[in-house]
Amino acid sequence: MKTIMVTAYLLLNAKPGMENKIALKLNRMREVKEANVVYGEYDIIIKVSLPTMNKLREFVINIRKNTEIERSSTLISTRAK
Repeated sequence: MKTIMVTAYLLLNAKPGMENKIALKLNRMREVKEANVVYGEYDIIIKVSLPTMNKLREFVINIRKNTEIERSSTLISTRAK
């Protein structure tokens, strides 16, 4: 039986100069598949994969506790069928 994972992208705004430090820290988390510094409206984009919506909620709440992150936006992804 194939396990269905919840995939989401988080768009983050960091305090000035903290982008690389945050992205490096995020890349070490098991839920994070990829974390990159980007230029434009957001500073960092991360792709996460978790087993349930509740686990995604917990992950997002935990990320938002980081005082170096000023704002976040979560985009939940689905596959086209």
